[in-house]
Amino acid sequence: MTTTTSWQDLLRPGDATDFFARAALPPFDPMAVGFNAGNALWLAELSRLVYRRDVEENDPPPQPRRAKFLASVSLRQRAFFRSALTETQAIIVESDSPRFAVLVFRGTEQRPQDFVTDLRVAGKRLLDDGPRVHAGFEAALDSVWSAIDRELSRITCPIYFTGHSLGAALATIAATRRAPWAVYTFGSPLVGNTAFVVSLSAVPVYRVVDDLDAVTAVPPEALGFRHVGELRRLREPRVTSTAGMSGWLRRFFGPPKNLADHAPINYVDRIAAVVPMEETVAV
Repeated sequence: MTTTTSWQDLLRPGDATDFFARAALPPFDPMAVGFNAGNALWLAELSRLVYRRDVEENDPPPQPRRAKFLASVSLRQRAFFRSALTETQAIIVESDSPRFAVLVFRGTEQRPQDFVTDLRVAGKRLLDDGPRVHAGFEAALDSVWSAIDRELSRITCPIYFTGHSLGAALATIAATRRAPWAVYTFGSPLVGNTAFVVSLSAVPVYRVVDDLDAVTAVPPEALGFRHVGELRRLREPRVTSTAGMSGWLRRFFGPPKNLADHAPINYVDRIAAVVPMEETVAV
């Protein structure tokens, strides 16, 4: 397992080939009440896997395909959603035993549409009365919501919403439109104002933050933005190995810590470190 973070880990997480293989997984508990570290590990891996492109976007798709990774943990993809206008993507995956489903939003990629979404803060005055959200995040969700909502209406088992970075913001807003069993976000930016936070008071939202992740501090609170959910902060291990000269070079030329902490792979590894070992099973 790597102990340093590369730019590829941060900017192209979908290129990985070790999904669901970095740590033993506990059984998923669809009926969990309160934060569940085992569930968080599953959802962090799904939030990393959703970055991997498949036949819906690439011809031919990269191998192994996303479906193969899902099948390795007895999951299957039920639906894929994409807006060509905003380049917003999401998937719904499901399991038969135990029965549950997950709506997973993809985060920011190296595409102009995503940068426009992230930077489009203006559009609504967050200090006005009533729930207000980041205009770019709302427009991105609007571009795929009708198709997602139709699919969600057909699902009768417990469903979770999740995502990393921009995907975390979209999962949070989606929960105001159709409440899931719970929302787990990873590296989420601030999404809306105080009234928006209050509007989600009946929905369990768990906001997982990896140590000094810089993305979780934007947009600034001075503009009226507030965080949503119960904070669960992860910490980087105090002792790490740099694997000699090659490891030192990778650390030196890799992203600075406040960006490295945003890499999806670090969310997976650091959640895995806090999952009680007696709860894990080999998959």
